[in-house]
Amino acid sequence: MRYKNAIISSLKTVITTLLLVLSNMMAIIIVDYISADFTVGPFYNVLLIIIAFTVTNAILWPIFRRFLMKYIILTFGIGAIFLNSLMFYIATYFIPGVHVGFYGFWQVPIVIAIFTTFATNITNTSYYDNYIKTILKYALERKTPYKKKYPGVIMLEIDGLSINTLKKAIDKGFMPNLKSWIDEKTHTLKQWETDLSSQTGSSQAGILHGNNRDIVAYRWIEKENNNKLMVSGKLSQAPEIEERISNGEGLLVNGISIANMFSGDSQLSALTSSRLHSITRIYNKTLHTVFLESYNFQRIFVLFLWDILLELKSQIMHRLKNIRPRLRRTIVYAAIRAGANVVLREATTEILASEIFRGEIDTAYATFMGYDEIAHHSGVEDDDVWGVLKQIDAQFSRLESAIELADRDYKLLILSDHGQSNGATFKQRYGMTLGNYVRRLLPDDLKIYQSAYNIDHFRDALLPESRQLQTIKDHVETIRDDLFDEEGRIHNLRNEIQERKPAIIFENEQYQKLRERYSNSLEYITGHESIEHSTKKARDSELVVLGSGNLALIYLTQWKQRLTYEEIVMLFPDLIPGLINHPGVGFILIDSMMNGGMAIGKKGIYYLDTDKVVGENPLEGFGEHAAHHLRRENSFRNMPDIMVNSFYDSEKDEVCAFEELIGSHGGLGGNQSKPFILYPSEWEDPGDLIGSESIYRFLKKEIENLDS
Repeated sequence: MRYKNAIISSLKTVITTLLLVLSNMMAIIIVDYISADFTVGPFYNVLLIIIAFTVTNAILWPIFRRFLMKYIILTFGIGAIFLNSLMFYIATYFIPGVHVGFYGFWQVPIVIAIFTTFATNITNTSYYDNYIKTILKYALERKTPYKKKYPGVIMLEIDGLSINTLKKAIDKGFMPNLKSWIDEKTHTLKQWETDLSSQTGSSQAGILHGNNRDIVAYRWIEKENNNKLMVSGKLSQAPEIEERISNGEGLLVNGISIANMFSGDSQLSALTSSRLHSITRIYNKTLHTVFLESYNFQRIFVLFLWDILLELKSQIMHRLKNIRPRLRRTIVYAAIRAGANVVLREATTEILASEIFRGEIDTAYATFMGYDEIAHHSGVEDDDVWGVLKQIDAQFSRLESAIELADRDYKLLILSDHGQSNGATFKQRYGMTLGNYVRRLLPDDLKIYQSAYNIDHFRDALLPESRQLQTIKDHVETIRDDLFDEEGRIHNLRNEIQERKPAIIFENEQYQKLRERYSNSLEYITGHESIEHSTKKARDSELVVLGSGNLALIYLTQWKQRLTYEEIVMLFPDLIPGLINHPGVGFILIDSMMNGGMAIGKKGIYYLDTDKVVGENPLEGFGEHAAHHLRRENSFRNMPDIMVNSFYDSEKDEVCAFEELIGSHGGLGGNQSKPFILYPSEWEDPGDLIGSESIYRFLKKEIENLDS
């Protein structure tokens, strides 16, 4: 059998070589015909050019690779294309009758790469099968003599893929490798549930470090830190966030992190946000694997260009078919999509293959982000996404083949960090952003508001004294009463509390007017008619509204602590009812001085500290663990004054994002909270997996068991 496989492998090599020669000849002939800046001369020069180019490549590329690799990587591979063109120019310089001008200098090598790539694809002859041998040779040269006998674990994340969309992709035949693993029972497919913040920053922190506490959303404001805006994936801030969450016992100790947001405390990393700090630090020796042969990056570049064309075709088809909802997508986005879907995909696979051959890492975690990027802009289950998932599935097959060739065994595990939910955006549905709508519920100028409602003393009392406010909350935290109907019980505390903020609330003229109209909070929420103002000045109101999928964070940054429900009712009586009664809003999360966390919907209030519901349950339809997720989130530092979750339409399976994305994630509602994990079947069933930290505990335990 081994002899037969060797013959088949040799035949494949011969066929691939002949195919490359023929495609190169065709490319040279066509460029000679269509370009005025390239002349072949006699026909036999075509073959001479190919031979000379091959020899020049064999001599010069190892030299370029040795001395110019940093330049190649820091130019994002464009340097490799230039050097390849330079080698072509040198190869043809001494052949009589051949002329290469400036445009021909660039045209011929790229056209050769295009023809070669498409020829191998059309004939189903994989260049990668040959390139993997080059990677194997390179890895063995760097391998240490010590061999680890216990298996390692390769964890591969499909960013943003829900378990339900995964099942559809499998049923449609787009992911045959994963299907075979499930059918052959080598792997077990299981759903898990994200935390409230169903986005990569929170999920990868939990999965890779076992700690996602205080990661409020993808973006948040830190009032106590001079209103600093934090962004999970920002290169300059990801290291700071990782420092906060890491205890040195991440999932990737003795491992490698590739194309992730956080490192998992890995020794090695590539394209990992928390290790880059800035884009100028992208250089990493692990990336050498991508440039072992000059043609490999050209192949990736051709696939990159092809993906741009696919995106442009998709834009045209969406318009012709009048697909709704639809975003305006530009050529710039097309390039970003191709970078995420092609360049990072191919680089990730090749780096992983090299590390598998070396056999020195115990764990690896790599993210394939193409699906997430395209689903955001085209739709969660648009025709665009199935081809993307097919290509990702092919990477898993390649890595499985690499493991078969390697000396050390590795277990493959596939998972996602969250799902996505579909739907038109808030702005598409209602003609304005949530931020603009919130500003309409606030006065034009806070100073005018203070004067008009005679509450400047209240504001002045609250603004500088966050510690006193917390002291009062400590005194009244056991009280579970309504702001409107239990004034007396708070008044009884006045003699015991020096700080008089509760007194300020109840003596406030605005409060007295509200209490005359409403007997309880539910009546206030459902009955108050908010006044919308015509013009708003964000600068005057010091308002920040951040969208994280269908979750929004509202910060009133003039106050240096989180405002409570009672304070907001006094300061901005139109704000809470105006938000809740907007059709795009499902519920809000707000903290009460007297009652703790409150989830408020259009017809009911859920008191999170006591699990008491007044009216209709506002969390109905958002999952059985919704209250748990909100309760946990409400205890985080840097929570917004008001957190808003959009509606979820279970019949249409739709949410509405507060940022301009068709497929979104970040809050509760639909498939965004339903990712998956596909793990080796011999592993112990972990039971219910609720929250990303539970994934860390499960994986950490199994990894340690392999070592033992």
